[in-house]
Amino acid sequence: MSTARSRPSQRSASVVRRRVASTLAIVVAAALAPSIASASEFDTKAGVVRFAPDAVKTWKLDSAAELIAASAFLTKFDTTSYPPRLRLTKVTDASMIESNFTAPSDAVEGVRAFRVGSVAGAGTSGLAIMDEAAFAALATSRIEISMWARAEGAMPALVVQYAKSDWSLESGFDFASAFSTRTGRETSDGWVEFTTGPIDGSVWGVPIRAIVLSPSPYSQKGTAFAVDAIEVRKVPGPLTAPTACTQADVDKTCGPSADCMYGRCVPSTVTWGPLPTGEHRVEFADRWTHIASHLIGDRASSEYGRKVFTPAARDLSRYSVSSRQFFGGMNRLVNGLRDNHTSFGSPPAGFATFGPMLFFGWSGALHACFGVVEKDLTGGGLGFGVFHAGDKPISGVPLKQGDMLVAIDGQDPKEWADAVIPGINRTSPNDPKADPAAYAELLSAAISARAKEIKVARCASATACTGDNVKEITIDVASKVSAHVLANGGWGDLDYFGCSPRFRDSVADFDEASSGEDTITPRTVDGIVNVQFDGFSGQEGWQGKMSGVFEPKPAAVLMDARQGNGGYGNNVEHLLGLLRGKDQRIGFITVVNGTYDEPSPSSLFTTYEKCVGGEAGFSFSCFGAWGFFSDLESPPGAATKIAWLNTVDVSANDYMPRLLAGRTGFRIFAPHPTAGAFGAVTSFSSFMPGWGGGSLQYQDSRFGSTYAELSSVRWESGHGVAPDVVVAQKVSDALNGKDTMLEAARAWLKAE
Repeated sequence: MSTARSRPSQRSASVVRRRVASTLAIVVAAALAPSIASASEFDTKAGVVRFAPDAVKTWKLDSAAELIAASAFLTKFDTTSYPPRLRLTKVTDASMIESNFTAPSDAVEGVRAFRVGSVAGAGTSGLAIMDEAAFAALATSRIEISMWARAEGAMPALVVQYAKSDWSLESGFDFASAFSTRTGRETSDGWVEFTTGPIDGSVWGVPIRAIVLSPSPYSQKGTAFAVDAIEVRKVPGPLTAPTACTQADVDKTCGPSADCMYGRCVPSTVTWGPLPTGEHRVEFADRWTHIASHLIGDRASSEYGRKVFTPAARDLSRYSVSSRQFFGGMNRLVNGLRDNHTSFGSPPAGFATFGPMLFFGWSGALHACFGVVEKDLTGGGLGFGVFHAGDKPISGVPLKQGDMLVAIDGQDPKEWADAVIPGINRTSPNDPKADPAAYAELLSAAISARAKEIKVARCASATACTGDNVKEITIDVASKVSAHVLANGGWGDLDYFGCSPRFRDSVADFDEASSGEDTITPRTVDGIVNVQFDGFSGQEGWQGKMSGVFEPKPAAVLMDARQGNGGYGNNVEHLLGLLRGKDQRIGFITVVNGTYDEPSPSSLFTTYEKCVGGEAGFSFSCFGAWGFFSDLESPPGAATKIAWLNTVDVSANDYMPRLLAGRTGFRIFAPHPTAGAFGAVTSFSSFMPGWGGGSLQYQDSRFGSTYAELSSVRWESGHGVAPDVVVAQKVSDALNGKDTMLEAARAWLKAE
């Protein structure tokens, strides 16, 4: 839950005469796994870089003639699309780039360097070297590409893009990319060495098409970086063969240095990025162990952080031989903390074709979305069934609403999800009982990227689903998707849709695309006011719409919060003030919590009382502590009968049902508890070049009817809000087009 606070930041910089910095020589303990190595040599007396003797290709970046001969293009991001696309302009004349060169002798190698970025305030631009002959000669080799760069307000980046010669690049490089990272060598006047580490000269037979030097599309105008001394060296080892694989056999089939996506082995350098040096891995793991054991607010998470995370992260830093093992392993550990507000960050590949992580649910190769179902026609119990389906699957086999997922790569779907999704998901629910719906929303995306085949069961009708009346269908996912990706240079122009935990919208004209978290759409049907909303973001508009629902004092309201993305605490406070008063008093305090084995601070039960409610909660003395109670005398909606629908709910969508639970005339309908993330979340910057920053829950909460009661109740994180009525979408209802949860909630609201 966000309290919308911010703090200022400071930045300072200095430039001194060039000399070799102390980080030039990296000392790595013998126990550390081998990783990227420095390539070029630094002449300490002359203060310049000299190319390695075994370099097979170099670019000095001294002259326009060299870049024209290398088939260079100027690049610029089109930020009107998401993700931003590179637009290319071929360099045909020296005048097009002469102003990009630095002054004479302002270089780390040779005479000049090349500056990319917002040159003369013209907007973010970069350079793409597309030397087809040079890259063709490297297609069957393992190589390493390095450069020296100096930041001038923008983070330096070298990205290797793979593409066939006949693929259009105007829509962007969509197939595969390899990124660079720092080696640890730098000079005292700001020049830093970057390397890709060992990468394949081609991926699935697709060669390198370009080396792109560009700042982030979100860099500020007026920022840039200078680059010099690009070199390519061959390194030992075979290319990664696109052998058929599964998540269960990736180590055996693909080897430790590779990953498995779309059912084929692929270099992990194009999924998780380059493997950092041993020293950098240790520093990276140490930062996360401190976060996981000392800063995270959930006490259960910090206990895991101390006892499990810390030794496991240190092992990963020492013995990982690939980015899949290190970063993939670290991401699994962060998700093992089980804090929905705490996330590892996003790798350089991000949303690209070989991006290794799941960020949102979409229809994917199956052109379908799953939800949690009650298998009422086949013996009962919860499972995954098709909620929404289109007719354009890459798999070639259209699914139908009501189809039940039987197996993924021969495993029970929940067991497969338990094994695979925590390693590739952005975050995990605090309460394990909330996993099914969180998995369901991501299943199509996860299957599309990580499964070989699936089996579904299709009932003949809503009343006949045994024996000959149920059909089992096996769908080959991986071979169709890998062929599609290879043919289109990525996903291509797919017809797709986002996944929702709602089987049916409670409001027929609800605009999912524009709803975000702050659009509230109320509609009255048969005397029941139906309110569909996705969270608690937005400000005055959100609060005004909620006031508009309850100030008329409606008799019955259905609150459809099944897609509960969280939001602002002041919106939670506002809605509580509309629905629950002093006669059924409840409240909470949320505080910075600290290490799990430390006692709760005494100030929690003394000093912080003034921080609960009113403006005091935002004073400096209350930094890190906040809360409120339902202290209004006559809320307008206090007598309203409310059915609250939950499914995928976190943060503010944890707090709100927790604060309303037990209120007269209030029931929660859901298949399982909410995520159980009771604390504010903050983001932090990237720990590695090219990576997106992660996030952290730094608080936990206690609930009670009085402030004194807060001293004797439990910390709430890790305990999702349980439903009053446990209900999931029945398969029989799905086959008839009925929303089981809506039907149950409306029936209760209509009952006397």
